[in-house]
This record gives sequence, C-alpha cells and structure tokens, in this order.
Amino acid sequence: MTGERIECGTEGALGHIRLHAGPLNILNTDDLRALHDAVRTLDSCAVILLEAEGERAFCAGVEIADHVPDRADAMLDAFNGVVLAFREASPAIVCAVGAPALGGGFEIVLLSDLAICSTRAHFALPEVQLAALPPIACAALPRIAGERRAFDAILTGKRIDAETALAWGLVSEITAPETLRVRARAICEQLLSYSRGALVACKRALRSRSLADSMHIYRDELLPTDDAAEGIKAFLEKRPPVWTHTDNPVEVSS
Repeated sequence: MTGERIECGTEGALGHIRLHAGPLNILNTDDLRALHDAVRTLDSCAVILLEAEGERAFCAGVEIADHVPDRADAMLDAFNGVVLAFREASPAIVCAVGAPALGGGFEIVLLSDLAICSTRAHFALPEVQLAALPPIACAALPRIAGERRAFDAILTGKRIDAETALAWGLVSEITAPETLRVRARAICEQLLSYSRGALVACKRALRSRSLADSMHIYRDELLPTDDAAEGIKAFLEKRPPVWTHTDNPVEVSS
C-alpha cells in the first residue's frame, strides 16, 4: 500500500513506512492519521522499518498552521493516535534517521523502539520559541535521557548533534549517511531471525516498566509457547532454532 505522502508496504515479515511529505517532511493532520493507519496496517509484521525520503530533514515536525486554535484539537487528537499506534504495535519499530529530526519529527523518533542515525542527523525541540510545547517529548524524554537533559532540550530548544544523541540514549548507533539504510536493514534482519513471540513479549515487558508484569509475561505467556521450548531445545542440541513465530500477547498496565 502506498500513500501520496506516507508510504507503507511489506517485504515478508518486514514492514516499511517511509515519510515522503515534501523536502522537509513536515506532517499535517492528515499525514498523522495516515501514519497511524500505516502502523496499524503493519501489525501482523514482526518488524517495521521507519525511514524518510530526502536529505534535508527526516521530519521537521507538524505543520505550524495546524497549531492554531481552531485546528489544534484535531492535530493533537491525530498525534495522540500515532502515540497509541506506536505504543500498542506488536512489531518492533526501528527508526533510521538520516537527516535532522525537529519538533514532532523528534517525537516520532522517541516513540520508536530502536533508533539509529547518520552523522548528518541532529535533533531539536524548538516549540518553546513559538510559545508551544512538545507533549510527547515532555512525557518520554525524561525517561529516556534523564530529567536534567530533558529540561535542557525542551526549555532551550537547543540543537542536539548525533554524538550527543548517542550519549543521551536517543539513538543506539551512528553511521555514515551512505551506510544508514544498509545498517538499518541489518538490524531488522537480526530481529527477524528471532522468534516473533519473543520479540512481542520482550517489547510488552519493556513497555510495562513493571517487574510483576514482566514476570507474568515471561512465566504465563512466553514460556508456554512452542518457540520458548524450541529455543532451549535447539541450544542444548547445538543447532539453529526453527521458530513457529507464535505469540500470545498479554495486556499490561501502562
């Protein structure tokens, strides 16, 4: 499935989402709804790779005109839908950032499960300069980077270069621009080599941020699966595992 500005497709168990929304990939309210729909559409995949077209920006945020009072409610509702889609998605979402990610674009990176960037990328939350605020970053950034760093980024709107993003834990890896896509696909292929049920269980346990929920997911949901038995059996028999890719996800508290 290919949209005009949000491209979506599959390659086996790998889902693709590509932002193709103009030179700066500035997203409007309809684009946010399309991004939500794309993530939901790809929920049967094991992994989703999120990329962006162009070299000027991964995503320079949400259309400023959609922040005016008579349009802001619709935009914020659409963005909240994106948050829920990312949070509830079964696949692991890998984000490849090849250029600057600003405002809402930075927040989309924060929503992903894994993120890598090129040396061409940088990150910023300039909303305060417009008497606005980045709600997703306000909620997510302190947990990812620490409270002091979150205050620094959000209150000053400072530019965060790729090396700083790595040090802050915003991305897990930096690569050259020309190797970003190859490296991102290699990460996706690594994840695809694992049991889908294990990926789903690990993601849910991580998102729960609860030891009790994590224990429950492992003991009651993952351990009884064929893949859990196969993983141990294959290790003991010194052979590659053959996964059935079954999962039985459990609802966990936020």
